[in-house]
Amino acid sequence: MQTYVEPKLTDQEGRTLWLSMLDDVKEQQLMAPSVARTLVKLGILFVLLGPALALSWFQNSWWGLGLGYAGLSLLMAQFAFIGHDAGHGALSGKAAINRTLGQLSMTLVTGLAYDEWIERHRAHHRFCQDEDRDPDMAVEIVVSLTEKSRGQKGAIGQFMARCQFFHIWLLSLFFAQSQRHLSQAGVVKDLHRHQLDAGVLMGHFALWFGIPCLLWDVPVLTALMAYVIPLFILGPHLAAIFWVNHIGMPLVKRVEDFSFFEHQYVTSRSITNPPAWNWLFGGLNYQIEHHLFPLVPSIRLAAVQAIVRRHLALHRIPYHGVSWWHAVKSIARHLHVIARPDRLQSGT
Repeated sequence: MQTYVEPKLTDQEGRTLWLSMLDDVKEQQLMAPSVARTLVKLGILFVLLGPALALSWFQNSWWGLGLGYAGLSLLMAQFAFIGHDAGHGALSGKAAINRTLGQLSMTLVTGLAYDEWIERHRAHHRFCQDEDRDPDMAVEIVVSLTEKSRGQKGAIGQFMARCQFFHIWLLSLFFAQSQRHLSQAGVVKDLHRHQLDAGVLMGHFALWFGIPCLLWDVPVLTALMAYVIPLFILGPHLAAIFWVNHIGMPLVKRVEDFSFFEHQYVTSRSITNPPAWNWLFGGLNYQIEHHLFPLVPSIRLAAVQAIVRRHLALHRIPYHGVSWWHAVKSIARHLHVIARPDRLQSGT
């Protein structure tokens, strides 16, 4: 059945534990600005973006197109990771610099409107695993993440839920597409509020369509394929990163009943993959650490993990770290239980 967690620590106990970790984080200067490193990474990404676009626009062979599309997918993921860090203020102590880097890396390149997206993402952090206030849990039709969500769905949603533990991974092909369209629709819906997003999005469409089609006579269909197909590759990549972080973790009824530490800790799951794969996850495999210390650049979250583990061990609090495959199996089990609680009750 759906699990709701109750606080075990008082607000003071949770605050004291988190502050002791924060002292160690500050002592190791893990929240220091990383603007210079980010600018170097951005420069490399933009240098690589040119050949990937060229392959996608001008290559006629299947292998060339496939290489271009795969390259664009990986590059857009890395650009988005920079935007994510910028949104949390993890790159610079100056908000204007973070916003500039976020707009440049996320809105201009990927088409995911930075201001609109980060507003929703910060709400996810604040209300993580609160089924009424966490925007990441608001899936209208195709998946039910909680029993309440399943009960509120219509006939189509109820039907989709019955095999969601299987088709969710097929639908991951559309995950990146849906995130881009949801964000752009949010900008259009409230243009006055998202004027900067709208302006940079014009540059985004100029990059992907205006330059190739108007200056270099690239057919519109070719440009459209380069714009759409890489996201079908990126979707499963992002799903494999983000879905394992919270799906199946306990829900909270009232965020206000928890200390910041306990709320972020009990609702998050870290993935214990080999360090060589951290770049593919954008550092977000350290999800507990990221939720506890969002101001730390993702590149330094491995060092934060050592601090968190040490303090939790001192207080005999288990660490929620599992392999990626174990997390995937936990997600499947959770979605199966939510979809068919009758089988659980009957023991089948």
